[in-house]
Amino acid sequence: MAGRGRSGRWLAAPVLALAVAAAFAQAAPGAPDAPVELYLELSIDGRATGAVLPFRRHADGRLSSDAAALREAGLDTARLKLPETGDVDLGSVDGLRFAFDAAAQSVDLRLDDSLRDAQVLRTRRERRAEAGSVSPGFVLNYDLYARFGEQRGLSTLNELRWFGGHGVVATSGNAVLAGGRRRYVRYDSSWTRSDPATLSTLQLGDFVTPSLNWSRSYRMAGVEWRKNFDLRPDLLTYPVAAIAGSAVVPSKVSLYVNGVQQMAREVPGGPFLVDGITGLNGAGQATLVTQDALGRTVERSVPLYVDTRLMARGLSDFAVSAGVLRRDYGLESFRYGSSPVASASLRHGVIDAFTIEAHAEGGRSQVAAGVGALARLGMLGVVTGSVSGSAGRYRGQQVQLGYQFISQRVAVDVQSTRASKGYGDLGSLERQPVNRASDRASLAWSQPWLGSVSASYIRYALAQGADSGDGQDARLVSVAWSRTLGLGVYLSVNAFRDLDRPRARGLNLSFSFALGSRVSGSASSARQNGATSRIATLSRAPDFAGGFGWGLQSGDNAGERFGQAQLQYLGAHGLFNASASRTGGGAGATAASAGFTGALVAMDGALLPARQVGAAFALVSTGVPGVPVLQENRPIGVTDGGGHILLPNLIPYTANLISIDTAALPADVRVRSTSMQVVPRAMAGVEARFPVERYRAATVILHDRDGNPVPPGTRVAVVGADGKAAETIAGYDGVVFVEGLSGRTRLRMETAAGTCEAGFDYAIGGADIPTIGPLRCLPVK
Repeated sequence: MAGRGRSGRWLAAPVLALAVAAAFAQAAPGAPDAPVELYLELSIDGRATGAVLPFRRHADGRLSSDAAALREAGLDTARLKLPETGDVDLGSVDGLRFAFDAAAQSVDLRLDDSLRDAQVLRTRRERRAEAGSVSPGFVLNYDLYARFGEQRGLSTLNELRWFGGHGVVATSGNAVLAGGRRRYVRYDSSWTRSDPATLSTLQLGDFVTPSLNWSRSYRMAGVEWRKNFDLRPDLLTYPVAAIAGSAVVPSKVSLYVNGVQQMAREVPGGPFLVDGITGLNGAGQATLVTQDALGRTVERSVPLYVDTRLMARGLSDFAVSAGVLRRDYGLESFRYGSSPVASASLRHGVIDAFTIEAHAEGGRSQVAAGVGALARLGMLGVVTGSVSGSAGRYRGQQVQLGYQFISQRVAVDVQSTRASKGYGDLGSLERQPVNRASDRASLAWSQPWLGSVSASYIRYALAQGADSGDGQDARLVSVAWSRTLGLGVYLSVNAFRDLDRPRARGLNLSFSFALGSRVSGSASSARQNGATSRIATLSRAPDFAGGFGWGLQSGDNAGERFGQAQLQYLGAHGLFNASASRTGGGAGATAASAGFTGALVAMDGALLPARQVGAAFALVSTGVPGVPVLQENRPIGVTDGGGHILLPNLIPYTANLISIDTAALPADVRVRSTSMQVVPRAMAGVEARFPVERYRAATVILHDRDGNPVPPGTRVAVVGADGKAAETIAGYDGVVFVEGLSGRTRLRMETAAGTCEAGFDYAIGGADIPTIGPLRCLPVK
């Protein structure tokens, strides 16, 4: 464009002369049919290109130009199917129209929408996903809990992590420190490493295998390789809708989904595509409103159906696991099966409306495999189905069918699974039988004036076999009604009954309300299996920035009264919780407990107490205490005595904005940068370093040996305690600004009488830049 702009300027000068010549040529006798050569300013779809090109105006009104010149001016001649070179009759090109303005000596080429690139409009602001960085360190998340009274005891849940460039090593467990039998039970230990480039994670140690809707998960120890879409928080794995439109002139485009505005953008004239329509699960309606500068609006509504269980076209999800099964989890630290097993699952989006699934698992004496699919029926919902079989110790088949439809007013969910008598999987080897039959059906209907009404039916029957006994059946029906009454008040009623056990039934009435942004309360009354219970609560949650919270609870259960009071305090180092309760009247039993939830983080040579850090965190290092720190422009706290503060619960693999407030810093400090974006990895921390340096400077008033201020512009050499010299210049009234000071400092300058020198001692400290002097510059012998 820059080149075309320069050519336009040097060609624009003779345009008037050429126009006059063209007019004479038109009037010249003897050439009535000869084309007229014109140099015209070119615009495409109303936008100036800055180019002036030669055109030929024919007697019959046709306009032509050279194909190479049009291509150089920005026209896509390949899409228009024009030759590489040669004269092109603009009126004979399909999809191209032109408007010639003789007075302005310009021509505007108009392209059909099919020949123009559509401008893509994103409905959501995506946070850029990045590879992530990590600073080596340790973190210990802990939950310390103490009971007082007859059942006194002390225990702690804990999770210890080490993170670095080679991944994350983590282990968790529960330690009983006092009361009962003192012991430690390990839960999970593993090493994990993720690759954002391939969106995959490798894990060694303990893990839970992923499952499909028609398969089961297992606790295993071994190795697992899986797809990990959490490495791309900006990526939507399910199909999202897109709506195409066109604007004749520059307009404002607004998108409404189910009546709620999702986007408003300015677009130039031409085609556009609204892509990535979110905020919808199930059936809904998207309305596109186009409004031009004169206020004229055009509305277009499109019905949409979105199901987050589907995979987007071409997207795949997988998991491959191998190892041994875990036994007695939570009871024993190291108890595993003796036979190796393996499991693999795959999901792939063939098209946006069709997703296929596959699963296989097996061990030394048992194998099972199956295939399944999800298919969207336009606006009518999604059907699911699967077929699987097993061989080995357990032989049989399993079939699953389902249907789901969700809209703003109605939701239907039906699923049925049938397994033959001998069907089994890896869980069957651990005496965890599969269901011989499993049925689920639910219907929900909502209206603004009525509220929400739902009914459900659930049936299951355990598979019969040598390891599962005679089997157990259950059939449950339930109905529920709920409605928001306004002003934060919510009312709900639900009832259930077991059709196979007439006495197993219940009714529950619940009422909740909110008082302001933090205080909430509830009251409920329930009757189940002939017993009645009532409970009322009132609570206030602590503020995120820190502070106190409390809770009160009172009620009775089957005639036995109880009450409880709770106090919480959320600080920078964690959450403290204390409670006292009483059960029964008169000489009833009393109990008390206290707990503290927090973390210890070792990074940057410091050990810091903090709140539990969550999936990712950052350690802000300034080297100066009392510096205010902000996260996403929200104040979080100030650095401690060592110049550190921990920011928990950051979003992994996404840019998180961290900044410091320099307004509260003393005048003698300087900061190279006040904000940065950090991208932590999952389960790890990253250091955000803001070097806050003391500005070791002083204003020195320097006089000559006669006591007069040194003349402005005098060059002064500054010699520090290390012997290194720097040069500065004196200002008016003998003022010399000196920086980089430490200890004994000498100021030296050359005068007509020779070299003179003045010295002073500089001490670090104070909030202001000191003024020293006047100092007399004495001759150097």
